[in-house]
Amino acid sequence: MPRLCVYNVEWFENLFQNNTNDLSNTQDDRDRINALGQVLTTIDADLVGIAEAPNTSANGAEDTVQRLQNFAADRNLRTTDALTGFISQGQQEIAILFDPNVLAVVHDPGGVAGDVRGNPPFDEVFHYDADDDRVLEVYEHYRPPLEAHVTVNATGNDFWIIVVHAKSKGIFSSVDFAHFEQESRRNRHKLYGECTWIRRRVNEWLDAGREVVVMGDINDGPGMDYYEFQFGKSAVEAIMGDLFAPDRILRNYMGRPRWGNFGWEPSTARFTDRLTEDPVNVVIDHIMASPGLALQGNEPHLIWNPFAGANHTNAIDAELRAASDHFPVSLDLA
Repeated sequence: MPRLCVYNVEWFENLFQNNTNDLSNTQDDRDRINALGQVLTTIDADLVGIAEAPNTSANGAEDTVQRLQNFAADRNLRTTDALTGFISQGQQEIAILFDPNVLAVVHDPGGVAGDVRGNPPFDEVFHYDADDDRVLEVYEHYRPPLEAHVTVNATGNDFWIIVVHAKSKGIFSSVDFAHFEQESRRNRHKLYGECTWIRRRVNEWLDAGREVVVMGDINDGPGMDYYEFQFGKSAVEAIMGDLFAPDRILRNYMGRPRWGNFGWEPSTARFTDRLTEDPVNVVIDHIMASPGLALQGNEPHLIWNPFAGANHTNAIDAELRAASDHFPVSLDLA
């Protein structure tokens, strides 16, 4: 029964010394390293998809795989092996930590080279009309999703996985309403372009008879904002699939979020509103699985949210708050 986990580790890069693969030695960083290690030890996943993984530098001084393996060794984790795919254009990578005694995991990118209007590889460009104006826009992934083939050592059963860190909808520089509106619409278009592209890859793999998991920080969820209602869809639902092809919909076991006193519930991250300084809950980290992947256990899908009062987080509530502003999500496959 492999347990999968997705975790956006806030600026994991900052826990390493600059231009080396060594962990930081400052007390604050060591406290956070210890907290993160305790979180992962408690969740005890066989595979962890990581958004905001540490950097790989062009000069080779920093290597995401080596850094993650050094972290795993330092915290005595059983997920001793790490994997990356196409490296990003800047900071922060997408990576996988896994237990090689339980799983074999290899980078296995799909797509058709040069097929810009259909299903290109994630390190190329994608032409798509996200706003239905009959003009194709050009999209590319700043952090190309990580595609991997996963095999369970004990049984030989396998599936394919895509780990995602999609375009943020956050506005960090605009100060007037006109620019805020422009940036908001542009960001959502890019999010639709990226997630439609990911769904094209899911379709390719389903057509080949493969079971598929998509996990990551998708920076969206059903009903998330005003601009979603304008377009009548969320990026998460674009990945999940078409209601008219129900046997091909990826299952999202989180359920539809509800609006509460401090934002969305359930939630996978908590931020501070820049205007009111109130905490705001959002649900943007997801694990979705194809119908042929059965689940196991009484609670196969868990959100490790320290503010939700859940029994499974009680022992590590403080560590979860210290480790990241996002919370892990786990899924137990049969």
